[in-house]
Amino acid sequence: MESSTNRNAITHSTLHSAPSPRPLPQGGGEGKGEGAEWEKSECVRNVYIIAELRKGCITQETYELVRFARLIGKGQKPVFLLLGRNVEKQAREISQKTRCDTLVVIGDHLEHYNALSYAHTLMEILQERAASWLCLPHTSMGYDLAPRVAALLKAACITGVESVGDGFLGRPIHSGRFVEEIVPDTSRVVVTVLPGAFRAYEETTGPAGGVKVIRAAFIKVPSQTLGVVESVHRDSALKDAEVIVSGGRGIGEKENVSLIKTLAARFPRSAVGASRSACDLGWFERKQQIGTTGQTVSPKLYIACGISGAFQHVSGMRGAQTVVAINTDIHAPIFQVAHYGIVEDLETFIPLLIEATHRTPLFR
Repeated sequence: MESSTNRNAITHSTLHSAPSPRPLPQGGGEGKGEGAEWEKSECVRNVYIIAELRKGCITQETYELVRFARLIGKGQKPVFLLLGRNVEKQAREISQKTRCDTLVVIGDHLEHYNALSYAHTLMEILQERAASWLCLPHTSMGYDLAPRVAALLKAACITGVESVGDGFLGRPIHSGRFVEEIVPDTSRVVVTVLPGAFRAYEETTGPAGGVKVIRAAFIKVPSQTLGVVESVHRDSALKDAEVIVSGGRGIGEKENVSLIKTLAARFPRSAVGASRSACDLGWFERKQQIGTTGQTVSPKLYIACGISGAFQHVSGMRGAQTVVAINTDIHAPIFQVAHYGIVEDLETFIPLLIEATHRTPLFR
């Protein structure tokens, strides 16, 4: 084990020489820490969650943060921070679903996400709270906002966390082949959590949390967000699919994309996905990309073909109920999250699998 110290955190890096055969629980899990509570001697006093809106709705990734926040807070309920304009309805939804209190910060300049406006607004709210943790989903907004807020608050910034251990946070590095264990060395900490690493949390008993609304002072910043436009590289078929067959760079060549498509066609309500590297090679369309910079999906069955399993990709498909991985590399990180693993050349295995579906009544 090697230890290194950066400005605000003590980092312990542990090499796992072989992938763990343990599959993820359905719909994500407690992280690799198996839900261990935070064991630092100083209790985490204040835990806040930045709620993220997408098309006016609270995102699934926001609700996943509750379970993580309660682990590091030793069971205490976190407080949600919701920034925006006319978002009181969404705040009540959060409080009803989680039974947590929500602080709504409204302002015309907060209607659309702007990193500078959001960061300075959060600093004004949190600067008087010495011992506090701020949790964000590791989405495009989260990993853009987190380091800005951390710098303003002089806090440790730990991104891409997937687990909680006994006094440390774990995150994958080097395409998921290593797990880094990090102990923050400041009383203020800003954390981003990988989507799907923790199950979404809903509290079904007890009264709803309180909702408090405050108005944020306008702060002049160098940039202004005029609006948000949905990316043209979005495939609604992926969101609705019950079965997704994805290809990565490991499929070898563009001609093998036909194998992926043929296999997907054997399932009803199926779609074809891809890793970023395969899209960069031009083998798949950008709208088929799954992962941190692509789409997040939760199919009943996810078949990963020739995908190594970098955490950027895995974070986009952790919500799959069943994961099947086909790869020639027995040490590929994808096998750490797969329920079933096939170590075989896909040009050999996929034709056999397609042939088998023709003999199975389920596919007739």
